[in-house]
Amino acid sequence: MLKQPKELDTKSNMAECYNDLISLFISVSYKSSVAYLSCLLIYVWFLYPFIPTLILVPWALIHIIYQILRFYLAAKYKDKKLSKAHKIKFQVDHILLAFVGGSMWGIGSILCVIYAPSPYEYIVLTLLVGMAAGAISTLSPIYRVYLAYNLPMLLLLLLAFVYKGDSLHFAIVFILVVFIIVVMSASWDAHKNLRRFVELKELYSQAQAELTRINASLEERVEKEVAYNRQKDKQMLEQSRLAQMGEMLSMIAHQWRQPLSAISATTGSMNLHMQLEKYDEIYFMESIDKINTYTQHLSTTITDFRNFFKPDKKKSLSNLNNVVMGSLNIIGSSLQSQGIKIETRLESTEEIYTYPNELMQVLLNIIKNAQDVFMEKAMYPSAKIKEPRIVIETQTLEDEIQLIIKDNAGGISQENFAYVFDPYFTTKEKCDGTGLGLYMSKMIVEDHCNGKLQVENEDDGACFILTLPRI
Repeated sequence: MLKQPKELDTKSNMAECYNDLISLFISVSYKSSVAYLSCLLIYVWFLYPFIPTLILVPWALIHIIYQILRFYLAAKYKDKKLSKAHKIKFQVDHILLAFVGGSMWGIGSILCVIYAPSPYEYIVLTLLVGMAAGAISTLSPIYRVYLAYNLPMLLLLLLAFVYKGDSLHFAIVFILVVFIIVVMSASWDAHKNLRRFVELKELYSQAQAELTRINASLEERVEKEVAYNRQKDKQMLEQSRLAQMGEMLSMIAHQWRQPLSAISATTGSMNLHMQLEKYDEIYFMESIDKINTYTQHLSTTITDFRNFFKPDKKKSLSNLNNVVMGSLNIIGSSLQSQGIKIETRLESTEEIYTYPNELMQVLLNIIKNAQDVFMEKAMYPSAKIKEPRIVIETQTLEDEIQLIIKDNAGGISQENFAYVFDPYFTTKEKCDGTGLGLYMSKMIVEDHCNGKLQVENEDDGACFILTLPRI
């Protein structure tokens, strides 16, 4: 990349001066002129007897012309919208003017030392030090102007005191060097603070404009976002149910296996009796009754699963005990086949107005998670739970009803605890978890049923607490 010429870089930097800084510079120019002309009057008053008129008058006239030009430029640029070119022109003009003004005061200190007797140079020292310090409040908005004014003035003042050549003036020269360093640093700090204030002001204005723009379209954006979130939640709920459907089909197969085996065995025995021509009416009637019982069990299983997958269109009166028993009718056989003991302490019989099928989905999610943990730990002899157990309790409190599901599977690790209800978060080692179960459970309880779902670790496992308001 080609490097820009130094001159162009300098002009570009000069153009970065903010409009507010230039406006501030212009506003204080009028006030500083009063102090400037007062110092000029004091200087002429004290030194006109010593400095030749042919030198003093032109010197004073240059100061007056300097002030007139300052007034002219201030009026020219006041309330004017400044382009980049205007900013550069404004700063160049004022840098030149400030350099002339500062140089003339420096020359004034040399004239005093040359023509006036001691200690008149201390009057000039006081005037120039005061103006250099006061310039911080008037010229700092544009730091280059401050430097152009103070540096020639103070450096020529230093030369004048060095010219005196005695130890006292050299001591003052040392003090002046320290003073120059201090005021230059102070002016730079003042300039940075002013610039930072202007930047913050501009950022605030931009933020206000952006806020106004956002507020203008906020209602429409909120409606779109709400509709999007509803659609997303609906899709995630469907995704979660589809994932559960595979698990449910496995449970159906498991629950049907025993009755189908029994039917097959019964019909086989009946067929054998018929082949052996050993027809026993009582035996055949008992066998037919057994087959009817088995088929009723199969029919009940299908009904339970079909009811579970019916979408809850409306809230209905139900109680947590029915939700628990309906869930156990679906998953209980699968738990028993794996040696997982179910303990129920169903004390609440109060009816609530809710979505029973969705609450059943929540309960099945939590129980299935515990079952998966038991199965994973069973793969490792050292981690296997000897007596796996799930405890389900319902109870009625003063203003709410609680459903509590506990297990002894070891609990949730500390690093995973904060993410339990996050979407797509899963710890299943087989990588067959969707990570939606507990997220959807929390959404169902808190968004659909106006309840609360929490989890905590107890001594030997996790404890999920589902709280619903009483009617």
